[in-house]
Amino acid sequence: MQQPYLELRTKRELGTILSDSFTFIRINSTLLWNILLKTSAVFFVLTVLLSGLYQYGNIALWVTTDPLYFFVVLLLMLLGSMLFYASVSAAIYAFMQNYIETKGNVQEEVVIQNARAKIGHLVLLSVMCYLLMILGFMFFIIPGIYFIVPVSMVFPVFCFLGIGKIDSIRAAFKLVSGYWWVTFGTLLVLFIVIGIISFVFQLPGTVYLGTKTFFSVVGGNEELSGDFIYLLLATLGSAASNLISIVMVVAFGLIYFDLDEEKNRTGIKAKLEDLG
Repeated sequence: MQQPYLELRTKRELGTILSDSFTFIRINSTLLWNILLKTSAVFFVLTVLLSGLYQYGNIALWVTTDPLYFFVVLLLMLLGSMLFYASVSAAIYAFMQNYIETKGNVQEEVVIQNARAKIGHLVLLSVMCYLLMILGFMFFIIPGIYFIVPVSMVFPVFCFLGIGKIDSIRAAFKLVSGYWWVTFGTLLVLFIVIGIISFVFQLPGTVYLGTKTFFSVVGGNEELSGDFIYLLLATLGSAASNLISIVMVVAFGLIYFDLDEEKNRTGIKAKLEDLG
C-alpha cells in the first residue's frame, strides 16, 4: 500500500515541525529503520557500549578514583556519539533528499550509498563546528549562544546543497539571517521536548541508583561498584536517548526546509516547474 506523501519543502509552524517529524518517521518507518540499520547500527552499538563502560567507571570511581580512566572513556564516548550522529544525519538527509526527488518512492540502495559517502565528511564537519562553538564561547557567552542556531543547520545545508564544508558553514549563517530568533525559539522548544522524553527513559536508572544509595548509606555500606541492574538500566536509558535523537535530526531537516522556503521559495518554484 502506497504511504501518504508528506511535503517537506514548505513553511511550517513550531507545532507542525514537531508533529511532522514524528509523522515522517511513522509513515516511512519500515524503510527508514532498515536504512538506519545498515548505515548507523555499528555506531549505535559502539555508543551504547561506551556509555555502559562510562557508567561502570562512574560507579567504580566512587571507590577508586582514576581520572585518566574517566577522561579516556569520556573522550571515546564523545567520538562514538559524533560518529553515530554523523551517520544518522547522513542517512536521514539522504533519505529526505531522495524522498523529495522520487515523490516518496525512496530508492534504498541510492540512499545508503549517498549516506555512507557523507559520514566521514560530517564527522570532520562536526569537529569544525565544535571548534567554532568553543571559539564563540571563548569570546563571552553571547557569541557562543548565537552560533548555536546556524551550527544546527550546517548538516542539513551540507547534505541538501552538496557544497563544501566551509561554504556550508557560511550558507548556514546566511540561511538563519533575519530568522535567528524564531529559529532559536523553535530549537529551544525542540531541545526541551526531546530532553524530557530522554529523561523519562533515564529515570528508572536514576531512581534505582538514588534508592540504593540511600539504603546503602543508612546501612553503612557505600560499596556500589559492579551493580549490574543499574548498569543495565543506565545503558538502556542511554540507548533510548540516542534513538530519540533521530527525531531531532528529522526536525532539523524540516527547520532547514522551512527557512529555505521563507528565503528562497524553493518548494513553490519546484511546484511551478512541475506544472510546466
